[in-house]
Amino acid sequence: MKYKLGIDVGGTFTDFLLVEENGESHIFKTPTTPKDPSVGVQAGLAEIAEFTTLDLNQFLGSVEIIVHGTTITTNAALTRNGAKTAFITTKGFRDLLNMRRGLRDRQYDSRYSPPEAFIRRRNIHTVEERIDSQGKVLIPLNEDEMLAVIDKMKGNGVEAIAVSTLFSFLNPVNERRIGEMLREAFPDIYISLSSEILPQVRVYERNSTVALNSYVGPILSSYLRKSEGSLQKSGFKGNLLIMQSNGGVMSPEMSSRFAVNTLLSGPAGGPVNGQFIGGIHGLHNIITVDMGGTSFDVCLINEGQPAVTTEGEIGGYRVALPTLYIETIGAGGGSIASVDAEGMLQVGPQSAGADPGPVCYGKGGEEPTVTDADLILGYLDPEYFHGGALKLDLSAATKAVEEKVAKPLGLTINEAAAGIYKMINLNMALGVNLVSVAKGHNPRNFAMVVAGGAGPIHAADIARDQNIPLVIVPRGSSVFCASGMLMSDLKHDYVRTYTADLNAMDRERAGEICREMLAEANSTLLQEGIPQERIQAHFSADIRYVGQFNEVNVPLPMSSSQEIRDEDLKYLKELFHNTHDKLYGYAMPGASLELINIRLQTVGETDKPTHKPSKHAGKDASKALKTHRQVFFEDKFRSTPVYDGLKMKHGNMIFGPAIVEEPTTTIVVPPDFNLSCDSYDNYMLYQREQRPDEIIAELKEKM
Repeated sequence: MKYKLGIDVGGTFTDFLLVEENGESHIFKTPTTPKDPSVGVQAGLAEIAEFTTLDLNQFLGSVEIIVHGTTITTNAALTRNGAKTAFITTKGFRDLLNMRRGLRDRQYDSRYSPPEAFIRRRNIHTVEERIDSQGKVLIPLNEDEMLAVIDKMKGNGVEAIAVSTLFSFLNPVNERRIGEMLREAFPDIYISLSSEILPQVRVYERNSTVALNSYVGPILSSYLRKSEGSLQKSGFKGNLLIMQSNGGVMSPEMSSRFAVNTLLSGPAGGPVNGQFIGGIHGLHNIITVDMGGTSFDVCLINEGQPAVTTEGEIGGYRVALPTLYIETIGAGGGSIASVDAEGMLQVGPQSAGADPGPVCYGKGGEEPTVTDADLILGYLDPEYFHGGALKLDLSAATKAVEEKVAKPLGLTINEAAAGIYKMINLNMALGVNLVSVAKGHNPRNFAMVVAGGAGPIHAADIARDQNIPLVIVPRGSSVFCASGMLMSDLKHDYVRTYTADLNAMDRERAGEICREMLAEANSTLLQEGIPQERIQAHFSADIRYVGQFNEVNVPLPMSSSQEIRDEDLKYLKELFHNTHDKLYGYAMPGASLELINIRLQTVGETDKPTHKPSKHAGKDASKALKTHRQVFFEDKFRSTPVYDGLKMKHGNMIFGPAIVEEPTTTIVVPPDFNLSCDSYDNYMLYQREQRPDEIIAELKEKM
């Protein structure tokens, strides 16, 4: 038996999805160990090996591929626990990195302080050199001055160095020489050059991205070396791939070199899986939501393509590489409920996390959380949480909600718990608004794919608030991102700045840039074991109206030999105007256009797990009925049927109110909703007066 394994290290739980050769999958979850995430991973691997009745060496020897998503770099950046990093730039520009854009994030908050610098000013050095805006060398590198900088850094405990000089993206000769001198002087220190990490215009974004790469690079490299070594010692001989922020995967070697690509990778597997789930029904307009223990992640997929941004941010600093546009808010099962000084109920963003966790976990938590409220309201079974592996303490949860929320607000315990439930749902609905309405999309034209252990408990309320007609809860939604990781291809992004008036553009030079990037990309993917016939290349261009600051990215048409023809240029202009109109509500067809960057994304197609549709089992779901229990709906407790989700099959249908339980998630079906199972046994939630086939047909018409 051969296996594929997806691993997603989250803030509260580490998720595992084991897929067998026949497509059958199995879910495993272990508590995340924040101090050393590898401990939680190893515990999960041991549990999975026991499930397969193999010892650990035998099991790992039969695993063909492991796709691993990790938050280790994210946590390092957010907590400022990265490597001690030095930064080298052009003389006269020492403070550009920590000045950022020079704008206050909260302009009307007089008490707001800028984010803490992750590289102290005393570790920022300058050296005499200068490239002009046309790429010409004005001042060669002053190597004597560079040697003085090296001497200054020696003995200073520096673990990483980032280099970003002015206009190095046009001519990297000075920057590369700095890199050569540094690598000769510090052979064991992690070094990043902006001309290798992000060779594009905009000095702050480039500085910030390369500095973050060095800041988190040593930590990720150490973690990957440790993980690879441990896996190999335990018998693993397959391929290990790491999840990226752009929705693709890459080899550990590339991950170590481009560590910044993993900074926002935690939830990136979700939209990839959302595309597959929506595709089952021919739906390409999807909103994916993932509610775990700590956060709530939202991504909009329009016409089959997840939203992408080059304006990602972490800890107040910019990551300018292409990343999936995922809004993350502090709303999870562990979100803490409290009453503020003005007597208002607050839920999140603070979280009880994995340690100590919600009060009902019995691990020392004292602050009431969303999970505690869900337990009080009857949505969770205290004897069946995680399939019975963890017993929940209802009395402790009730006491915490009573003392910290109900009494201060003058409410009953049930009213307080219901208030916590409604408040967190409202927060998450606003998160959905950020990726839809705020970007010009109507949520009514999208289906919502819900993931996370806690997500399906709250999904129906969110959909009702946003008028989303169809909710799809994938089978095994609690490991949604881990599943998406196994569906991901290898992806690498490249960019070259080439500024020119579109009408006067040197198309031969543009084609040369495209061919250079493509050669580099093909070489990288071939080294990662992807054959040429499984490599796809997608070129695009950043274009703006002359005089604008922000540009719009549009696909770049060209011939198979990377030549831009007259018809390609004409189509490119039309495409830009149409895209600008969709994004901003206007276009200026007669205005001059300016090319800023040429981009390339190469995709190396990987082997994916196969999923087989189920046989139709009819509407009757009575065989899955477990019991009835009192559940809080519409301001009162009702006797509510509880179904075993693992026994529900294609075609089964139940009417709200109802509860559907899986070992690692629970689905709440309110009184005004129905639920049915699709051809892959995924759950579809929709309001009672509607039919799923009619909803799907209407959504297809709106695409």
